[in-house]
Amino acid sequence: MVYTRKALLLGLISAFLLLAACGNGGNGGNAGSDNQKGNQAETNTPGQEKGNSGNEAAAGPNGKYDPPIELSTIRMISPEQYFDEGEKIDNNAIYSYYENKFGIKLKNKWTVTNDYDSKLKIAIASNDLPDFYRVPASDLQQLIDNDMIMDLTELWDKQTTELTKQEFTKDGGRQLKTATFGGKLMAIPQTNSPFNRMGFVWVRQDWLKEMNLPEPKTMADLLAISEAFAKRDGGGKGKTYGLLLSQNLSLSGFFSGYHLYPGQWVKDENGQLMYGTLNPSMKEALQQLQTMFKAGQIDPEFGVKDDGKALELAVNGQIGLLYGEFWHSAALQAGAVKDGKVVQDWAAYPIPSIDSQPALNPTTASVSTFYVINKNAENPEAVFKLLNEWIESQVKPNEDNKTLVFGKDKKDKGKFFYEINPLIVFSQDNIVMSGDLIPKALKNNDPAILGEDVDRLARYEAAKQFKDGTVTEMSWLQHMIAGEGGTMSKMYEAYQQDLFHYDEFYGAPTPAMGEKWSVLKAKEDETISKIIMGSAPVEEYDRFIAEWKRLGGEQITQEVNEWWQSIE
Repeated sequence: MVYTRKALLLGLISAFLLLAACGNGGNGGNAGSDNQKGNQAETNTPGQEKGNSGNEAAAGPNGKYDPPIELSTIRMISPEQYFDEGEKIDNNAIYSYYENKFGIKLKNKWTVTNDYDSKLKIAIASNDLPDFYRVPASDLQQLIDNDMIMDLTELWDKQTTELTKQEFTKDGGRQLKTATFGGKLMAIPQTNSPFNRMGFVWVRQDWLKEMNLPEPKTMADLLAISEAFAKRDGGGKGKTYGLLLSQNLSLSGFFSGYHLYPGQWVKDENGQLMYGTLNPSMKEALQQLQTMFKAGQIDPEFGVKDDGKALELAVNGQIGLLYGEFWHSAALQAGAVKDGKVVQDWAAYPIPSIDSQPALNPTTASVSTFYVINKNAENPEAVFKLLNEWIESQVKPNEDNKTLVFGKDKKDKGKFFYEINPLIVFSQDNIVMSGDLIPKALKNNDPAILGEDVDRLARYEAAKQFKDGTVTEMSWLQHMIAGEGGTMSKMYEAYQQDLFHYDEFYGAPTPAMGEKWSVLKAKEDETISKIIMGSAPVEEYDRFIAEWKRLGGEQITQEVNEWWQSIE
């Protein structure tokens, strides 16, 4: 299944040879056309067929229009988008597929290779819009307020298949809720997986054995490991450190171990939303980081190093402890494998907790991109045929619908053909379920368990190579991710136990956020960095909280809670 462009890339690298698989694949999937219906006086009843006469057969999710209908959209296509010979965005096997199967002739009103959002704003201002199109979250409210898009509630109930409904509720329906306003579904959210954000502690297993240290199952274990690693003889490679840190302050995993969620909006004791960074208990975790820094466990130059530069210490054997995500073996592979041998034995563990309560993984159901249908579209149900078929191609691929992923040749050529589709959503649980299926396939030596999912098959083949003794950077990378006991399997376990902590705010940025957030975030990062490095006392955090509120945070908090009350 296609689930994000970056995550798909991991599978494609596996097949042909990375950052995060939870990244967003959003900009490629968008559509539009000349068939402008926006100024027609006639309107349609949501959920009711309104197409051309003689098209009664098109009723229902799988019906075909005869004669064909035209469905307009607008697109942003990357300049690097690959097309088969003789094809282009207006004429290709994927567009032909939808016409042949459903009688839907897709027409692009316009296409751009950049600045899509800017051109969309102009189109909205002039009401020169196609039948359906992709919009950023920041523009959705304007379209609703100006009565420019259709209420999809009844259409969703009647025109989506059971499979589509199931796929959109794997996260408990949280992302679908982001498109619901006043009890009405006003858009189709471009979903993604909230579970791919799960955090891990990556540790040099060989160093643990060498120094007779425990696995990091508790925060006390992790702190002991950091202290010991910082004192380890680097063998001429330079000083070793305990915990990896960079200027990006990727510390959500560390704070989660203290049950703190900076950067998220969380419920306070009164049921209101507060910015998690303002929790006074942050001082305890920051005090610990300051102690570690003063003890030489953290690189003193972390404040001027980006993630890539900081990771060089791990690749060079100077750091053996870091917080990362399920894909982080991709960042470590260059140092882990040399000349067909594993020379750095890394292992990934769930986030350790400060107490007996398990640490939760901070994540979000926030959606940055939506698909909307013009209020005056003649055949709104046609959009749901595209959606259903896309879902079908991902969950139940067959020889026919492989076209939607691989183009006319229906086979993986290492190209992102899927981005030609005018409507794309990403799997909420594909990687999670891979954590159950791929280890089973490896244990039983039976890839048939994986079906025809190209990503799972590619990961399986690479992990099996490692299991069979062929050690390469890629086979090791996928062994760490998809192998028995790998990060995917641990993600599946966390999913089963519901070990995720959701950001309670998933709306579009509020007005005050747009004006003041960058200043507040810079102040937040500056304060945390200064406290860690000891140039400011931990008590400075209290002053930061007061200043955050004064500089606009209090106004933002008020707006966030107004949004919170509006959706309840």
